[in-house]
Amino acid sequence: MARRRSRARERELTTLLARGTDDHYLDPLLYDFEYGDQTADVEWYCALVDARVPDRVELGGSGTVLELGAGSGRVTIPLARGGHRIIALDRMEPMLEHLALKVRRLEQADYPIEGEIEALVADMTAIPLADDSVSLVVAPFNCLMHLYTWQELLACFCEVARVLEPGGTFACDVLMPDLEWLQWDPNERHAVTPFEHPRTGRKMIYSTNHEYDHDTQVCHIRIYYDSAKGGRLRPRTTPDHVVHLAHRQIFPEELRMLVGVAGLKLESHTGDFLNLSLNEDIEAQALIARKPVRE
Repeated sequence: MARRRSRARERELTTLLARGTDDHYLDPLLYDFEYGDQTADVEWYCALVDARVPDRVELGGSGTVLELGAGSGRVTIPLARGGHRIIALDRMEPMLEHLALKVRRLEQADYPIEGEIEALVADMTAIPLADDSVSLVVAPFNCLMHLYTWQELLACFCEVARVLEPGGTFACDVLMPDLEWLQWDPNERHAVTPFEHPRTGRKMIYSTNHEYDHDTQVCHIRIYYDSAKGGRLRPRTTPDHVVHLAHRQIFPEELRMLVGVAGLKLESHTGDFLNLSLNEDIEAQALIARKPVRE
């Protein structure tokens, strides 16, 4: 007979999920620094939007793109540079404020964005937009992995189907669950990397470990920041700062099920933004679906 979780463990998991949802996004400058070299997904989304928005406009669609989990604009700004209208939805105000700051700085540098960005503070499971109001919805860079239950995931997919125009496109990406990585020693530090903090200029050491909860399919990641004062090259036993990140693992068949149950039609489900078949070597699942046209 399976043992039930203790109340203390339930409270601990609730706290971990709360921190794992917010911690990583409270310092947008550091976030941009850590993920600035991620470009494959940006190119993939830009190519998709560039190809499909004109078709939707020609058919009488709005041409508007809704981006879920827009954050500080790593994908939003390149999309808008293509002349598109982007509704940038995120629940974290610090990230959207940083996005607005980056847009202003581009304008001040005489490098304005050709398109339009509208920031929207909201939850992706309850999108405050009208039915059939956007031509495309994109959910980049694992943002769906912050929906921790099947109910939250399904609510999001149903909301996507509701706000999409008939014939509109939904595109998203999530990590491919790495079963070996998920079972690594949760006490051993990995990815030990020295760096200079982009705001303070302090020399720091980055490292990480994680613990996977098989019951909830949530991986609780800990990101450690240690001072590298005195030329130190290894992380300390007690870190200066710990950031929590929670990622719900979404398996391929579960992702396809969500598409179907929400009333969308799967178009493609491939790997690493290169149209590769899904297998154990794939890091990211990239999915495209359409909302059927009403007959």
